[in-house]
Amino acid sequence: MKLHSTTLLLLLAGIALTILASSPANASLCQTVRVLTDYPHSALPNRTVSVTTTVAGSCTSDGEDYFAVRVDLADNVSDTILSSNSTPIGYNANNFSVAVQNTANSPKNNQTWTINVSTYLVEAGGTSGKYLLNSTEIAIQVGGSPLPEFQPVPLLILVLAAIGLVSPRLKKAQQFARR
Repeated sequence: MKLHSTTLLLLLAGIALTILASSPANASLCQTVRVLTDYPHSALPNRTVSVTTTVAGSCTSDGEDYFAVRVDLADNVSDTILSSNSTPIGYNANNFSVAVQNTANSPKNNQTWTINVSTYLVEAGGTSGKYLLNSTEIAIQVGGSPLPEFQPVPLLILVLAAIGLVSPRLKKAQQFARR
């Protein structure tokens, strides 16, 4: 009886290994080589801002599926999509480099505006759907830089400098008068 259960266990293990060994390996369909984002580091309030994202990479492409790159800009605070745009790669995506142009309106107030830039590779007609290639954060200064809390006033600086010049002479005059 013990020999029979050992044989059954070995047979089941052999079947499991055969099934696992015959499963195809799932390799990544696409590789991203480079993602570059070009954007202005400052902007005026309530103006259109242009962001260009260039994506370069390669896919295992047999020419049957159509590929495109999509870029979404989202406000970091509200997580609202500000802009979504795509650029086609085409049927041959073995080696590609595409630039995707997005625009968004800057906030109405002076502030540091943080935007999430998410880049997707979309395969039309394939079973794998969308691939998130890259997600990065950019910051654009809208309006003037935040002001420090203490702003020196030129007249105040002149008064303090004059006091600094006069004070030692007053001390010398007081010492001379005491003698």
